[in-house]
Amino acid sequence: MIDRLNRRQYIKENFRSSFQFLGSIIGASIEQERNFIRPPGAGNELSFLATCTRCGVCCDVCPTSTIGLFSVDYGAKLAGTPFINPNESPCTFCNKCITHCPTGALEEIGKEEKLGIAEVFEFNCLAFKGTLCDYCIRACPSGAKALSYRCGKPYVDQDHCNGCGMCVNACIQTYKGIYVKVIEQ
Repeated sequence: MIDRLNRRQYIKENFRSSFQFLGSIIGASIEQERNFIRPPGAGNELSFLATCTRCGVCCDVCPTSTIGLFSVDYGAKLAGTPFINPNESPCTFCNKCITHCPTGALEEIGKEEKLGIAEVFEFNCLAFKGTLCDYCIRACPSGAKALSYRCGKPYVDQDHCNGCGMCVNACIQTYKGIYVKVIEQ
């Protein structure tokens, strides 16, 4: 037998499905336009923005001062929310930002969490200029899994790189030969 909806239930279901549809479109566009890196545990951008109260606790407890807060110059959507730039200051994945987050916007992460992906910039890399240099490889916390030598040049294994930025920090070039980029969605 077919269940019939009364008028109120019909309107309620139409509103709910319309909002779900609009939410999926808006959520997808928010993820696509993101060109910055959130702290560990941020997860989905839309749910992060809905949960984060912009209190700044994560920034205050970060022992390496890796976490910064967007100013109002970046717009109302981002103002006061945390970001990191592993190209300036590496993330140690200490998880203090996660444990101190009062709203749960930063959730417990697994070992597979990726902030970004390191990429070798061959034009600036000393190894690509013929100089023996392995500072980035020695600084990589995953050992030889994420960064290794191939034919005397650094190679990034994207499956093992978590985008922490330790390699960028260790690079001795003024114009870095390696940098962390945002993971493309």
